[in-house]
Amino acid sequence: MRANKKILILAIILGLATVFGLSTYMKKSGAIAVDGGGYTEVIVAANTIPANVKITEEMLVSQSMPADAVHPDANKSISKIIGGISTMEIVKGEQILSNKVALGQSDADLAYRIPDDMRAISIPTDEVVGVAGFVNVGDKIDILVTYSNKDIAKVTTTYTQLQNIEVLAVGNAKQRDPASQTDLPSTLTLLVKPEQAEVLVYALSNGTMNFTLRNPSDTKKIDFKSYSSENFGTYKER
Repeated sequence: MRANKKILILAIILGLATVFGLSTYMKKSGAIAVDGGGYTEVIVAANTIPANVKITEEMLVSQSMPADAVHPDANKSISKIIGGISTMEIVKGEQILSNKVALGQSDADLAYRIPDDMRAISIPTDEVVGVAGFVNVGDKIDILVTYSNKDIAKVTTTYTQLQNIEVLAVGNAKQRDPASQTDLPSTLTLLVKPEQAEVLVYALSNGTMNFTLRNPSDTKKIDFKSYSSENFGTYKER
């Protein structure tokens, strides 16, 4: 009887020791959650992040949490978020969801791709003006403007008004080219300085625009003279 009692007590002690040891191991390893699910590393806000600020590494921290507590849209890579712009306030400890960080990868993020002290302006285009639809996001173009208004120029005159202008976006609205059966953008959104935006608006109101596409590696600006009937025969000397 006493032997059976001792065996029972020993079994209880061993059982408790096993449970304690297993519990300690689970806490240290972080491999298994209390509810039996896995843990996942997720990115959260180290401190409250205001809306419309550029996100830096110091604003973020990686945190381990139960997998079933991780939002499907939560980011798990700090490097992916750095440099993005917060689209709304993110409170301390909150998971960084994809819809709360603009990474400049979609048309909806266009405003967040504009550098400080720059502006975005949209210009209407067609097959001729837009280099037959071959202008893409990131390309550099020159903008030529022809003025026929005698209040601006005595004779019809063409100026290379702006050079090396970056294409920030190609318009969503499309027009169909019946000859090639290809979609042509109806607008180009350009990245310009504020004073260049004024030049473009004036040119749109008073002249006719054409674009020329540049080689990406060609960033040199040329000191062009205006071109008109007055110097029509001097092209070879220009």
